[in-house]
Amino acid sequence: MGGFDLERDLNAEQRSAVLHGEGPMLILAGAGSGKTRVVTCRIAHLIAERGVAPWQILAVTFTNKAAGEMRTRIERMVGEARGLWVSTFHAFGARLLRRHAELLGRRRDFVIYDEQDSKRLGREVLRELDLDPEQHRVERLLAEVERAKHSLKAPGEGGLRPGPAKAFYARYQQRLRQAEAFDFADLIFQVNRLFARHPDVEARYRERFAYVLVDEFQDTDQAQYRLLRRLCPPQANLCAVGDDDQSIYAWRGAQVGHILGFERDYPGCRIVKLERNYRSTARILEAASSVIARNAHRHAKRLWTEADPGPPVHCLVCEDEREEADLIARRAAGARSLGESLREMAVFYRVNAQSRALEEALRRWAIPYVIVGGTRFFDRAEVRDLLAYLRLLHNPHSDVDLLRVLNVPSRGIGARSRERIAAAADEAGSAVWDVLTADRLAELRRTERERVLAFRALVEALRAELPHCSAAGMIELVLDRTGYAESLAGRGEQERDRLENVRELVSAAEDVARQRDDASLAVFLEHVALASAVDTDRGEREAVTLMTLHAAKGLEFDRVFMVGLEDGLLPHGRALGLGTRWDGEEPVLSAASAMEEERRLCYVGMTRARKHLLLSRAEHRHIFGRSECHEPSRFLADLPGAADPDRPAGEVVDLAGFDLDEADEVFDLDLEGESVVDFGLEYSQLPEDGARREDAAAWTGCQVAHSAFGPGRVRMASRAREGIKLVVDFESVGVKTVMADYVRLLS
Repeated sequence: MGGFDLERDLNAEQRSAVLHGEGPMLILAGAGSGKTRVVTCRIAHLIAERGVAPWQILAVTFTNKAAGEMRTRIERMVGEARGLWVSTFHAFGARLLRRHAELLGRRRDFVIYDEQDSKRLGREVLRELDLDPEQHRVERLLAEVERAKHSLKAPGEGGLRPGPAKAFYARYQQRLRQAEAFDFADLIFQVNRLFARHPDVEARYRERFAYVLVDEFQDTDQAQYRLLRRLCPPQANLCAVGDDDQSIYAWRGAQVGHILGFERDYPGCRIVKLERNYRSTARILEAASSVIARNAHRHAKRLWTEADPGPPVHCLVCEDEREEADLIARRAAGARSLGESLREMAVFYRVNAQSRALEEALRRWAIPYVIVGGTRFFDRAEVRDLLAYLRLLHNPHSDVDLLRVLNVPSRGIGARSRERIAAAADEAGSAVWDVLTADRLAELRRTERERVLAFRALVEALRAELPHCSAAGMIELVLDRTGYAESLAGRGEQERDRLENVRELVSAAEDVARQRDDASLAVFLEHVALASAVDTDRGEREAVTLMTLHAAKGLEFDRVFMVGLEDGLLPHGRALGLGTRWDGEEPVLSAASAMEEERRLCYVGMTRARKHLLLSRAEHRHIFGRSECHEPSRFLADLPGAADPDRPAGEVVDLAGFDLDEADEVFDLDLEGESVVDFGLEYSQLPEDGARREDAAAWTGCQVAHSAFGPGRVRMASRAREGIKLVVDFESVGVKTVMADYVRLLS
């Protein structure tokens, strides 16, 4: 298979899974155990050795990026695999709906509404129902709608209790239908309804897909699992690959019970455990395994490795979040000075609010960083404007898109006129597009009516170009004919950035055309709609990555810092019974189940680390606008040696109870014997200014150099908690305040 040797390149357990014959199989794949290799090799083996036609195989992943990488690997092994379906659940659902939409009374040119589109539509529904948006938050209502769809409950089928939420769900679905749109949850929910109403269609796909493989099986929600059960009866060739210890998405509908109950639903299934880890050191695995072993509801397994033990897992106790952040920034600076790449360092936290102190500390230490979960390219306002135009051209019944661009760029159609147009459509029970006619707009002033009709004529003229134009070409046409490019042609940096972003959309369309061998607008729009936040690459920036523990799933780094190991943060207060309500009206998990998920979340974070793992906690923390005292996380007590003072040094170091000076000592020791380090700069030997680095007054009047600001003279120096603070008059940029550790002494 393309030079791949099963005997040489797979371990015994991996090989056993790849060579499995007929019937259902559950692969329990521990963190870093090579599960992607197993799935791709099994598909290649089915095609190359067992003679299975590619079109008989369906492989489901949870990100578009993973799907693309899997297909590339398979084709590298067996050559072109025409007809093979490798996709996410949502892309699979969209593909089926595109083929059979008319069976649900819908058009095949439907658009897919993402989270922001759903919010815009949801706000319109609130207005139509005369619901106070302050009292009835659209995010909460949409979360309840999504939960109902995950549970396969349509409006009026018991999905929601009577009241505003139920009315919202019914009207929201009605508006989606009018707009010929599906939201993300619909892509699975509606396929289940399609199969339930049309058993012949279900039977066709059940017969077609003789082999179904599902990655990240522990993350399936009820609707996704029901879809799998429809495609795969109990004796089917379903290969489920996952790890119950990494099930961390209950808040978005995932149910760990699916992987825990697989043997019940598929009796006689084969179970293969992948426990050999190829990512982390033995000490990291020992610490992570000790934490997860305390969960009662899990498949028993323990990761192991042939790698070296590696350095100790460090646990730091700090006075507050500022000290915690500063210690981590110092460690990152020290590791960088020893040649480690910032791209291979990550800081994980339980809630986004924890990033504030970390960002401040990293800025003080001049360490570049990126935050995963920031504004994605496709979420930028100017890009969404262009996408709204494109989707309107593809499907003019999409009210959300039409109302977004009706006056973008400004064409003199005021907010009141837009409200009247929307109200006219609502009264007629039709899409907004259908009321953009002279007789239906009689209430508007003549000038505004003419502007609206001119807008409709513009859209119709652009739609006439669709059969002759690629997606990239349509973007160029929209930019030109709507005047959008001209509206961004300012001289400021912000305008230039926005114009560059919309131009980059052309490149994105060209890339999709090459990848899919299809340059049509429909294919490009579907690609954009199904693009997920987790598909965003970390890029090539030399920077530390900051992210929540949930966002860290599936990633790995050489050096990982996990902060906030405190009861109330990790585990979260909800798991401690301090409040079990999540984003909707009903609790997603009981406190006991939530605690097990928090333990899994901790385990996921720890197993992202390849070589170095540091866990930290603060005795006092200012967060959410208040100061709190937190007890150490109960997960720290599970670490090997935490309760054993006689455990040999060098195994796992627990600094709980040590003061900060002792923490600093361990910090210095972690420099692995290198005594010559000046943080933030690289030196072959220490500068001859050791005394000054202890005495603030000795810095005054000195000539120094900064890596970014160049040379300057120190005007004032003072001692701060984080070190010596200097006020320097730099020759190039004037007076700046910097830390002494950032500068080099010149005289």
